[in-house]
Amino acid sequence: MNKEVQQNNKNKFIISGCIGVILLIVIIVIGIFVFGSCGINYTETDTNTVYVLKNGKIVSTDIEKFDQNTYDSEKLKSYLASVVDTYNKENGEDSLKQKTLTIEENVATLVLEYADAKVYKDLNGVELFAGTIQEAKDAGYTFEDTFAKMKDGKATAATAEEFIGGEEYKVVIIKSNTKVVIPGEICFVSTQNVEKVGEDYVLIKDGVQLITEEVDDNTELGTEIEGTEGAVTDDELANSGDIIFDFGDEPETEDSQYSEVLTYIIYK
Repeated sequence: MNKEVQQNNKNKFIISGCIGVILLIVIIVIGIFVFGSCGINYTETDTNTVYVLKNGKIVSTDIEKFDQNTYDSEKLKSYLASVVDTYNKENGEDSLKQKTLTIEENVATLVLEYADAKVYKDLNGVELFAGTIQEAKDAGYTFEDTFAKMKDGKATAATAEEFIGGEEYKVVIIKSNTKVVIPGEICFVSTQNVEKVGEDYVLIKDGVQLITEEVDDNTELGTEIEGTEGAVTDDELANSGDIIFDFGDEPETEDSQYSEVLTYIIYK
């Protein structure tokens, strides 16, 4: 009798262990689908963001005002599906992917994946480069700017000569007022229009300076940008008849993502 009890307990332990393994696998699979293979939740940001991935792909999160009482969400979904389908037919399969589209509390959040920086630039009309420093130089980028060296959350004045010959460094170059997340630790950054630098992200805003002549070299970083940038206005939407995430050149406004300044982000 005791042997039967012991065998039953052993079987229960084995079954319990198997269930635990299965649950762990399910959790991992769900995590992959929800957060992507890199473990990034692209919808967590509260501002327009560009993510540069290790594999060269680009992911953008765009946040736009969307009056659910006035505009048709199905038209928006249809429009976006058409944009993706048309672009892929003309430029190759999987050049552009729509990852997610959520509409909550009159705000639409769109996450798109681009095959590379060239596709992002082509669709958005925003200059973007991602690669090695030598590749950037070969592409015509001069690194003629004022730079800051980042260490322990502080920015100190630096020059391009400190990194220009370093084979260990990579660079992201963008001409946009936005948040940029890169796949590594930021070592240097150009100072014009840079408001804040984190370990792996930069907040770019027109008219600010990371380091100025009036502050010490060990400059505390600025405050984080809050709110939604580059949103389509109600007047623009009403005149167009449809909700449109603009993939062309954006006119310059006070809160626009449009910029005339190249931001250099050097990382490793």
